[in-house]
Amino acid sequence: MDIQWPLVLFTLFSSMGGCLFVFVGINEFTKKSEVSGFVPGLVAGILAIVGGLCSVFHLEHVERIMNALSRPTSGIFVEAVLIGCLVVCVAVYLICLKREAQAGVKAFAVLGIIFGIALSFMAGHSYIMEAVSTWSTELLPLGYLLTALPMGAGLYWALACKTEESGKFMAMATLICGALGLIGALAYAGAVDAFAGESLMVAVGSLVFAGVVPIVCGVIGLKAPKEAYGWVAFAGATIGACLFRVLMWTLHTTAFGFFGQNF
Repeated sequence: MDIQWPLVLFTLFSSMGGCLFVFVGINEFTKKSEVSGFVPGLVAGILAIVGGLCSVFHLEHVERIMNALSRPTSGIFVEAVLIGCLVVCVAVYLICLKREAQAGVKAFAVLGIIFGIALSFMAGHSYIMEAVSTWSTELLPLGYLLTALPMGAGLYWALACKTEESGKFMAMATLICGALGLIGALAYAGAVDAFAGESLMVAVGSLVFAGVVPIVCGVIGLKAPKEAYGWVAFAGATIGACLFRVLMWTLHTTAFGFFGQNF
C-alpha cells in the first residue's frame, strides 16, 4: 500500500491549524499573552484551508469532489464539515476581535477550540476499518490528536509569547502536550506492534520528535522562555506528527512506498 501523501498532509496541516487555534482560544480566557490573537488566528485558518485543499488532491479526479461531499456518512464529508466549521469560527473570531466585541470573541473562541480538537481527532477516525487490523483501533485517532497538540502549542509559543510570563506558561503547555504526544504515539505503536520490521525507525522517530523534542524545549523554556524554543518545539512536533501519520502506511508497505511505484 503506497503512502497517500495528500492525506498525510491533509491531516497534518488541518490538525496543526486546529490545535493552534485551541491555544488562541485558551489565551482569550487565561490572558497569559498580551499579543493579539489576530495573527495566530489567521495562521490557524490558513493552515486549516491548506489542509482541506491537500485532501482534495487525493482524489484521482479532483473535479468529482462534490460527489464525495454528497455522502453525509463518508469520512471526507465529516472532515469537510469540521474544516468549514473551524474556518467560519476563526473568521468570525477575527471579525469580533477587530470590532472589540468581547462576547463574540469568547463565544467563537470556545467553538473554535471544540472544532479544532474534533477535527484533529476525526481526521484519524476516518481511517478506522475492520479490513485493516492495524487501523481498526481508537488509539489511531487518539494518536492523531495527541501528536497534533505539541504542534499547536509550539507554534503559538513562537507566534504570540513575547514576555517571560507568557513564555513560561506556553513552555509548560508545550511540555505537557509533548508528554501527551509521546503517550499517544507510544500507545498506538505498541498496540499494532510497530516496533518491529520496517516500521521501527518511523515509530521511534514519531516518539522522539512528537514527544521528546517538545518536552525538552518545554523544560528548557521554563528556565529561559525564548521564542526560539517554541520554533524548535514546533519544528520537532511537526516532523513527529508527520511520521506518526506515515506510520500507519508503513505497516503495509516496503520502503519504496515512500517514493511511489515508479521509483
